[in-house]
Amino acid sequence: MTKSLAIEREFGSGGREIGKMVSEMAGIPYYDGNLMVKVAKEKGISLDLLKEYDEKNTGSFLYNIALFASYNQGGNQSKIYELYYEVQKAIKDLAKSGPAVFVGRCSTEILKEDSKAVSVYIYSSDQAKRIDRIMRTESVTEAEAKKMLERKDRQRSDYFKYWTEKNWKDRSNYDMELNTSTLSSEECARILLRAMGVD
Repeated sequence: MTKSLAIEREFGSGGREIGKMVSEMAGIPYYDGNLMVKVAKEKGISLDLLKEYDEKNTGSFLYNIALFASYNQGGNQSKIYELYYEVQKAIKDLAKSGPAVFVGRCSTEILKEDSKAVSVYIYSSDQAKRIDRIMRTESVTEAEAKKMLERKDRQRSDYFKYWTEKNWKDRSNYDMELNTSTLSSEECARILLRAMGVD
C-alpha cells in the first residue's frame, strides 16, 4: 500500500521540486500552500489578507496574524484559528481519501499519528548550493538570495514553532532527513518512493 508523504524543507533545498517529482512518479496528488488558498476561499476569508501575510511575502500568514490578533481583539483572531484548523482537517481528510504528497503547512505534525504517512525534513548542508538554487529559481542576485534564504527559513521555523510548539529542525519530528548537498533530487525521490511503498 502506498503511503502519503509529508515534507518540511529548508528554502533552497529543492524540497518542493522533490515533492512534485514524487507526486508525478507515484501518480498521486500534490498539495502545498495553494491548499490554504482553497480553504480560505471556501470559508470566505479574505485572500488579500492571505496574500499579504503568507510566507511567500512578508511572513507566515497564520503566525503573523496570530501575533497581531493578540494585540487586536478584532475578528481576525477567530478567523485565523478557524483557517488553521480547517487546513489541518483538509490535510487529514485528503490523506484518508488516498496517498498524496503534502509540502509544508505543518503537514508532518498533522499526519504524525497516521500510520499511512511518511514524514521527511529536506535540507542542504551546503549553503552555497542553496544560494545558487535560489538565484536560478527566483531569478535574483546572490545578495538577494542570501536574504531570502534567511528570511524564508526564519518564517518557516516561526510558523512551525507557533502551531506545533516544536523546533522545526529537530530530527525527532520526522521519520527521516535527506541532505540535498550530497543527494540529487532524483536520488531523494527514489528513497522517498521506497519509504512510501511505491514499487
